[in-house]
Amino acid sequence: MGHGPEHHIEHAEHAAHAAHDDFNKQVTMSIAIVAAVLACVSMLGHRTHNETLFYQGEALALQTVAGKLSTDTANKWAYYQSKNVFNLESEITVDLLDVVTVRDDRKKEYLDIRKKYAKNVLEYKGKGFPEDDKEGARLSEDDKKKAEGKLKGIKREADAKENETKELLVKAEAKMQECHTAHGKAVRFDYGELGLQFGVVLCSLAILTKSRGFWFAGLISSVVGALVALTGLLGLFLPH
Repeated sequence: MGHGPEHHIEHAEHAAHAAHDDFNKQVTMSIAIVAAVLACVSMLGHRTHNETLFYQGEALALQTVAGKLSTDTANKWAYYQSKNVFNLESEITVDLLDVVTVRDDRKKEYLDIRKKYAKNVLEYKGKGFPEDDKEGARLSEDDKKKAEGKLKGIKREADAKENETKELLVKAEAKMQECHTAHGKAVRFDYGELGLQFGVVLCSLAILTKSRGFWFAGLISSVVGALVALTGLLGLFLPH
């Protein structure tokens, strides 16, 4: 916002050439001080605007990753539901086969069909853990997977993806909050810089017009600008 620090210091240098009496010297000193403060506020404003863009970029990146992961999570839950339905159908089929009457000449086919659906139930629902090792502490990874069944494994993966998505969204929200805070500080620095710039201009007019009114107005504008910038630096009264 406005000119660079070197431009503000130049104001004081030009005013110094006109300092032939005490009033001009006092005003010139005021311009030099205000210009120095203005240079600091300008630097803080530029840096804070860059921080705003940085936090916003991080938040958007996290939201993008979370969005992709959310799609993967939805696909994993859909896969789980389809396999759960498939397992239920297999269980129902096994239960029905256990209560139907089978002709002697079709027993072989009956056993083959029942074995097929019972295998599906065993694969997806699992065979359970041994009584003396309910947590599967002594089982290998493959045996653990067979004991708990595919459905639990798929559900665990879906839960993990869902939790990871939530964590990413929380981090993205935190980064966006930091972005809002940095933006609020940057706005304060901009307004503070504006007040200080008005102060430099009014003090310069005081030298040209020999008017203490312009000098006092410039000092007041500079003080107000510095205080506004200070609220940004300290993070005071920022909107949430």
